[in-house]
Amino acid sequence: MTFETIEKIALKQQGAVKEYKLSWDSTLFWIGNRMFLLIMHNHETPMMNFKNDPFVNLHLRENYPDITAAYHMNKKHWNTLYYKHTTIGADFLEQLISESYEIVFDSLTKKQKETIKRGF
Repeated sequence: MTFETIEKIALKQQGAVKEYKLSWDSTLFWIGNRMFLLIMHNHETPMMNFKNDPFVNLHLRENYPDITAAYHMNKKHWNTLYYKHTTIGADFLEQLISESYEIVFDSLTKKQKETIKRGF
């Protein structure tokens, strides 16, 4: 899995915006004013953080060795995936990113959602 693949999947989400944060050496993906994906480049093993339901997170961590409790984030709601040598396929990765996006999108205000749906 590569950064470019993850970036392409993230930017397919409606209204997704990419930001590079130099001080973190990380790429953040936003919907509205909330982050749904974080990719950290400055580690020995590149990783991405994504959001999911707490119950689903436990299942993912138990069943996928490349997925752990989130690095430097709320471990109840966020996971880390060490993506460089993962055995997780692109379809499943796309599902994880889409679910993270949907959870964050659902938390936006009605006005923010309408603005994103209109493409502004």
